[in-house]
Amino acid sequence: MKTITLYGLQILVGFVALAAGYAKLTGMGFVAEPFAMIGLGKTFLLLAGTAEVLAGLCLLFPRAGVVGALLLATVMVGTMGATVGHAISYRGEPAVSQTLRAAAQGDAMVKPVVIKKSQGWDI
Repeated sequence: MKTITLYGLQILVGFVALAAGYAKLTGMGFVAEPFAMIGLGKTFLLLAGTAEVLAGLCLLFPRAGVVGALLLATVMVGTMGATVGHAISYRGEPAVSQTLRAAAQGDAMVKPVVIKKSQGWDI
């Protein structure tokens, strides 16, 4: 009974990894925006999505579960490292918006607006 429960959880995590990888590969907004905010481009998004899909497929099969778990852990550690690195290097400077650039170039019809960079988890 214990083995069946563990395999069931492994398969569930596999489906979650497949869904997350699919969301990254298709570039869904809620997944792509944090990568863009950190400064990681589409390349890392596609790389992470591919690794997650492969990990999800490995987790669906009990014998390949260890490989899937290692792939998924690698993606998580890499993403967390990039996030922590971005948070450490952030200096608190506001991002310059397009309207502020237009106002600086002399366009009188545009009001200057300064938009601060999001710190994540905006509720």
